[in-house]
Parts: sequence; C-alpha cells; structure tokens
Amino acid sequence: MREADLKDFSAFLNEFQAETDRGAAMVGAALLDQKLGETLRSFFVAGKGATELLDGGSAVLGTFSARIKLAHALGLIDDFEQSECNLIRKIRNEFAHGIHGVSYADARITRMCEGLQSDLPGGREAFKGNHRAMFVNAVCLLVMRLTYRAEWVMKEKRETRRWPY
Repeated sequence: MREADLKDFSAFLNEFQAETDRGAAMVGAALLDQKLGETLRSFFVAGKGATELLDGGSAVLGTFSARIKLAHALGLIDDFEQSECNLIRKIRNEFAHGIHGVSYADARITRMCEGLQSDLPGGREAFKGNHRAMFVNAVCLLVMRLTYRAEWVMKEKRETRRWPY
C-alpha cells in the first residue's frame, strides 16, 4: 500500500474502531460504498451521465445495493466481494433502521456476522463470540481489496464509440 494511502487507512481504522456499534456499521459500509462508487466512475464514460447516475439524492446508482449489483454484473468485483458487501450492507441496515439498543450481540446481526467469509487472524475460533471484530475485519479486508480497484478498472474505461448506421 502506498504511504499516503496507508496513512489514510490507518486514520480511518483508528476512527472506525473507536465508533459505537452503530457508528462502526455505518462508517464501514460507507467506505465500501465509496470505493464501489469510485470503481464504477473509473469504468464509466467520463461526463455528466456518470455523475448523474452516481451522485445526488435521486441517483439511480446512489445506493450501496445498486453499486454492489452493478459492479458485480460488470465484473468489477468478484462473487466473494459481492457476498461480503451484501452482508455488510444488511448489517448496516439493521443498525440504521433499529430505533435503539441495536448491537452486534443481536441474533440477526450475529447470524449475518457469522456468515462473513473473510479470513480471520487465528481462524474463526479466535473470534468466537466477537461479532463486531468479525465485521471490522471483513470491512478492513474488503477496503484493502478495493483500494486500488478504481485504478485497475481505469485501464478498461469505457469510451463513447461511433456506431455504424
């Protein structure tokens, strides 16, 4: 990882780990959402159309869900990344729509965290019962996988073509 990116990631990680349970779910998912948006923007034809699709309150691709689906459909993320992003999105939604008292100990969130397949240092046994750590770990590993994805995707950036009549 480049030094500037490592510094930025370290700052994110410090804030991320200091968040409340709800905050961690929101912030982790938001960073992944941003990475997917950057990846899609790098692939799309440059211009107003891409901006309108990705940015703003009524943007068709303004949601984490839509970005996951399209990035996968275009082959910009793999099956594993799609599955992990979807679980992280669902966990985020549990926190976002819960009125109060939502935590990583809740049965629904526990089941989703246990469904995350990201490698865990020391294996799954080392994380038994620590669902927040499973979530944080999955977010961090996905962020690292996606950090330079937009740059790689840029090599296949779409361009407007002239089509024969």
